[in-house]
Amino acid sequence: MGSDSPALDRFTGLALIALVVQLGLGIHLRAVLAGMGEPWGAWPFLRQAHSHLGYYGLVFPLVWWAWRRQGLPVPGRLQTAAYALATAAATWGFVQAGYAPLSIAASTVVLLVWVIAALRLRRQVVELRSWWAPAVPAILLSAVAIPGVAVTISRDPTFARELVQAFLTLLMFGVATPAALAQQGARPPLAPAWTIGVLCTAMLLGPWPGLFTHLGTILLAGQVLWTAWDLPDLDQRAAWGGLALGLLALGTGALPETQPVAIAGLHYAVLGPVLMSLGAALVGRLPLLARLAY
Repeated sequence: MGSDSPALDRFTGLALIALVVQLGLGIHLRAVLAGMGEPWGAWPFLRQAHSHLGYYGLVFPLVWWAWRRQGLPVPGRLQTAAYALATAAATWGFVQAGYAPLSIAASTVVLLVWVIAALRLRRQVVELRSWWAPAVPAILLSAVAIPGVAVTISRDPTFARELVQAFLTLLMFGVATPAALAQQGARPPLAPAWTIGVLCTAMLLGPWPGLFTHLGTILLAGQVLWTAWDLPDLDQRAAWGGLALGLLALGTGALPETQPVAIAGLHYAVLGPVLMSLGAALVGRLPLLARLAY
């Protein structure tokens, strides 16, 4: 993880609370799968709450923590407070009824804060080598996906799930992954090439797989491997290298672009290299043996 000791602020405090709730939801879901009890509510709703809280409450606050460390603009205190309330309301709404008025309204507030934060990074878009340029199109395109999910969830559930998968992939590789690699001091990639790779991977795992999106995913895999190759810690190189190999397998067709594969890949990315990098905000730098065990 990073070199600093953990220090609670508005971003890390929100992430820590979300992490505790997220762990509770995750343990409960896995216990139900293991036959150790009945779900607290409807299984699809709990799963939606789990996935959205991970992004809303954990990933984005840690991303903003990383942005601020780089001197980039981040949401202020009032925006963060509104964001925290919206995250809590959205999580409760998903637990109660899935995609319903409360979760959709609260997610709209979350989305608004994301868009404002992205627009404040607009000057970074023109940089040729940058970790931050891909975040702007990734967030803005994911913003388009959210109302698309709301409109299609009852008419075409399959297409809606594909949009959700594209949404999650855009944010993972366009926002969270760059912040995590920047936190590790990785050399920045060619931002246009990275952005193209992210868009293709999102479309491959989402509603529009095809030859071009396969090639773009291979492009992203190569860039992840290239940027992570010079990281100083062996465990970080291995973790990011594993992610690159997974992307390569997806791009070449060795892995199918199915929902289970996408879920497995996103869990690996979040729980593995992303949190291993951004988790310094919560726990500081762990000893090598602890990192390897994790």
